[in-house]
Amino acid sequence: MGLLFIPVISVAWATTDLSTLGSPDVTITPNSGPPGTKITITVTNLPDISKEQYPYPELYIYLPFSQPFGVTVASHCGGQDCLPVYTHDDALSHNAADRTITFSLFSSTNPKPVYLNGLENSVCDVVMNGKTLERFSTVCNTKDEPTGTYKIKFAWTLETDFSQTYTEKVLQFTVTPGSRQPEPQAVNTANDIIKQYQNGEITEAQFESKLRALGWNDEQIRQAKAVIGKLHQSGSPAPEQMQQIQQGVQKAAEQANLQATEKTIEPAAPGPNVETIPSPSSHEKSEKPTVQADTVNPSQNNPSWTVITIGATVGAAAAIAGGIFAVRKRKVRN
Repeated sequence: MGLLFIPVISVAWATTDLSTLGSPDVTITPNSGPPGTKITITVTNLPDISKEQYPYPELYIYLPFSQPFGVTVASHCGGQDCLPVYTHDDALSHNAADRTITFSLFSSTNPKPVYLNGLENSVCDVVMNGKTLERFSTVCNTKDEPTGTYKIKFAWTLETDFSQTYTEKVLQFTVTPGSRQPEPQAVNTANDIIKQYQNGEITEAQFESKLRALGWNDEQIRQAKAVIGKLHQSGSPAPEQMQQIQQGVQKAAEQANLQATEKTIEPAAPGPNVETIPSPSSHEKSEKPTVQADTVNPSQNNPSWTVITIGATVGAAAAIAGGIFAVRKRKVRN
């Protein structure tokens, strides 16, 4: 009885030794900066991996900057964002050109994302040679990158098993505290303009021009100069002098608002002529001290005084009409 020999064929998958693939040259610019800093990483001298057998190796970059916020691209990268930089397919197609990777750190001062071709693009997006690898529009301008030193890793890994890795390069980037400068506020209040002129930051012509742009008239500007002149003479301003400026600024601002909203005021219609019976007591009460000729009439430069004058005239006419009614009623009773 013959023996039947059955050959046993075993297929052994070759495993690439990742440590023998070679190391590209990697640089980073800059290597420190506050949140919002734009980082540029260049990868050159990529080795030829086209002849490697399956499972094929790939070169990945591991970015740790989203890790503090729990934002990751793939969970199998140890909580970091891992993105392919150089693959076996790239090697087969002879795409071993230098890589330039750019992105900005998260910062609340970053510009808002913009839509382009139906996608949200932000300065935090990881871009390699003009192609976006990953987008971070949701956190780009809403989070500040925590300070500290972060390690950016370049590692070979297997296409079929990301647990098999070999680190070739490690770059360090230190996030420094942000140095936010308060945005300069536009000078748009009379108080700011007065302080500028008092401190010698603007000329007299600029002082007058800025106040006129706010609706101030010549008399109001003259009064402001008079107050500022007193401050210059006495040195540092006293509390009551500063209060005087504040009150003057507030009053002038109210008058300027009235000028802006009440551009035209129609004259009041003349009332009917009413003949009154004068009485000694009412005549004495109606007498008022004579106004000197050099007194400034505010109604010449401020429409708000016109409104006050009209109101006073209407009130006086109402009081006179009430007096006439009382006199006539008394005569009927007699």
